[in-house]
Amino acid sequence: MTAPEDPRARFRALPDPVAPEDTVESLDTATLPLPDEGQEREQMLRHVGG
Repeated sequence: MTAPEDPRARFRALPDPVAPEDTVESLDTATLPLPDEGQEREQMLRHVGG
């Protein structure tokens, strides 16, 4: 009979580092696009939590 595998063993080695070419560029989400005239109500409700 063999000893059970240690469940903590997978945390003892770091994963391979991510190469820069494998990353994606993020978008600036701080500024919102200007709403269309038909979307003013929906955007207002979205901002107030309705």
